[in-house]
Order: sequence, then C-alpha cells, then structure tokens
Amino acid sequence: MSANNEEHWQKVNYNIGCYERRFANGRNTYTDMELEKQRACILRNKSLLNMEKLLVDFETRFNEHGGNVLWARDAEDAQQHIWEIVNKRDIDGVVRSNSTILDEIGLDEFLEEKKKPLYETSVARYILKAAGQAPYHPVFPTLHLSKEEINGILNEKYKLKLDSTDKQIVNFIRHQVKQDLLKAQVCITGASFLLSDVGGVVLMENEGNILKSCASCKTHIVVAGIDKVIPLMEDLSILLPLSSAHAMGTPMSAISSITLGPSRNGGVSEQMYVILLDNGRSELLKNEVIRQALSCIHCGACISVCPIYKSLGGDGYEGTYMGPIGTVITPLMTNLKEYQYLTTMCSLCGRCSEVCPVKIPIEDLIIENRRMVASERIGDAKYEVLIKSMIGHCKSRKKLDCPQWLKRFEYKQLVDKKNFTMRKMPELSPKSFSQMSKQE
Repeated sequence: MSANNEEHWQKVNYNIGCYERRFANGRNTYTDMELEKQRACILRNKSLLNMEKLLVDFETRFNEHGGNVLWARDAEDAQQHIWEIVNKRDIDGVVRSNSTILDEIGLDEFLEEKKKPLYETSVARYILKAAGQAPYHPVFPTLHLSKEEINGILNEKYKLKLDSTDKQIVNFIRHQVKQDLLKAQVCITGASFLLSDVGGVVLMENEGNILKSCASCKTHIVVAGIDKVIPLMEDLSILLPLSSAHAMGTPMSAISSITLGPSRNGGVSEQMYVILLDNGRSELLKNEVIRQALSCIHCGACISVCPIYKSLGGDGYEGTYMGPIGTVITPLMTNLKEYQYLTTMCSLCGRCSEVCPVKIPIEDLIIENRRMVASERIGDAKYEVLIKSMIGHCKSRKKLDCPQWLKRFEYKQLVDKKNFTMRKMPELSPKSFSQMSKQE
C-alpha cells in the first residue's frame, strides 16, 4: 500500500520536487502571471456560459471541413460510437494518446473486451502498460516509478538491458511505437481545446507521437469533453503558455497543433471524427457554484502541490481524475454517495487554489461538496443519532470518560471505511485520558 511505503513516498516527493523547480522557472517567463491567470479565468468562465452556442458553431464549422461530429451522453455512448467507426472495416489495430478522457470512457477495457489490439504511443503509457499499472498523474503517468523500476519492467517484458540509459529506453519505445503504427489504421486522441470560430481541434504534446499517429492512420477519432470548447483561436495565446508553464514549467509545449479535419490534398488521414462527451458535465453546469470546476485545463498543477496527494498517491483516489480537482468533479459527475469520501481527502491548505492557472477556487468547491454530502445525510436517522451522541460527549468532560467500547463503536460507524482502503484504520486507546493521567 503506497500510503505506508516510505520508499514509494520518497520517490513521489522527489519527482514532484523536480516539477516544482521547473514550475518556478516557468513563472519567471511572465512579468505578471496573476494578470494572465485572471484573463484566462474570465475567458474560461465566458466559454462555460456560452457553451451551447460555441458547441453548435464548432460542429457546423468542423463539418464544413469534411469532419464528423458525434454527441455522446455518457461513456457507453462514446464507446458505441468508437466501435461503429472501428468496426466499419477490417482494422488490425488502434493506437491511442496519453489522454485522461480516454481513461474516463474506459477505452482500454472496452477494446480489450472487443478483442481489438490497442497500442500506446506515449513513452510513459507504454511503460505502464508493460507493468499492468494505471497512470499515477495526468501529466507524469510514471511519477511513482524510479529508473531502476522502469528498467526492471522493460527487462521482464521485452528483455531490455537492466543498465539501459534514459536515451536507450526512449529510443527502444519509439522503435516499438513505430512498429505498432504500421499495424494500426485508427488513432484515438483527446483534445486540449476545441476552437469554435474555425472548427479546429488543438492538440498539445511533448513527444510528437500524436501527430505521427495522425499522419500514419487513415482514421482519426477525437474524444473531447463538451467543456473543452473556447470561442477564438486568439484565445490560445493566453491558454497554451499558461497550460505549459503549469504542467511542465516550460514557456510552451514542444508541439502544439490545430487540426481542422481530414486531409483534403491526398494525405493519409481520410476520416476524422470528434466525439463530444457529456458524461455528467451538464449536471455540473446546473450548479452555479460547482460549474467553475469545468473551466479546468487539466494541467495537473493542483495535484502536484497537494499535500494529500503527496502522502496518499494517485492510486488512492479510485477514479479517473485525482487530486484536488478530482475530489470536486468525480463525486458530481458520477455518484455523490459512492464517492463522498473524496471530499474528506483535503486539508484545506489552499495551495491548489493559489496555483490554478484559471483561478478555480478549488478549496471553496471542496467545502461546497462537503456541504452537499452533509445535506444528503440529514435524513439518515442512524447518522444523526451518532452525531448527537458524539456532540454530547465532546461538550461534557465527564462524558468523555464513557466506556472505550462505546467510543470505538461510534468512531467506526461514523468514519467512512473507504478512507482506509489504502491503510489500516487507527485504533483508539484502551483507556481514556483521565484514566491515564490518574495512573501518572
């Protein structure tokens, strides 16, 4: 269990420390980052308020370029759209990019069930697939692995030398990806942004594998949340540098491209589809307070500075979206009752709100989630009795010395056991403080 693994904790914090140093350098490229963040905040909030019109405009213009826009109410709809496209012809394989939204719709599991080979193009994702592990961070999926562990994984899977250098590892995986691309006819990616004014799809990457996949495959499928749409191409001058600075600590990502549709001059790409995914986002839009979370540009900065994430790790969130932003959107996009334990995984230190490039008040939104969870439990008679009993004990010094078995019973009933799937629930002392003080 990662929360109790000291060595694991050290690796995560070392790698996050490297990010923090890069981010500090990224901040230095701005003369007034707070002003730019305020501009990005206004831009994203306007996009949310006008989302319906922007999406329709995007669809109209993208269709004019020869592309196809498909709408998906939930993950199953998106899977069905993908299967209908993939199943049209005899396709030997599918390649995918490093995109959290593809994890959200369960793409890997779905295609595995359909017996369709799925190949990774990201170096980090390639390593994780070889290890049979899930991503640990949206921007740095292998954050929890040391170089020695990566060498061990590739040695076991592909017989790569245990003393391979970083360059050798990357070159080996790039060679493997190149071979996989020869067998694939479809590439599936996410999208950084959707441009309403020109009907374009913005793709940000640092390895170049997305463009390479698009250039090699006849069909390109983009899965994008409806919240990704922005009004103008000019808005990228604000959002792209901010996203890169907060995600990688660089002025710009290595490669940023805008795709307007399938090739119209005899290129490889013959078809392009954009699947606009709702999957609970409309429910978030209804809440005037929580809807701010949809302005997230998924840079991962709030995750990297979160003390809870640093202690618990990515596998402690049991959802696609982890860290502070995950504690906000996961319960409301899926099931508040099932994921209410996430709202307690926050110390309310406020670092996530401070670092957010689009100024989402994440700390306030987590508090709002807690309020909703408490409201949901108001009608729970058992819960109310336990709370009243605990309040009664805490108000009276004498009652605090009640039998320890009663305290343990109340404690175990009140605490959500999902908080302790990764660690052992602490035991109360067999004696009260008064009893111990008398013995002294």
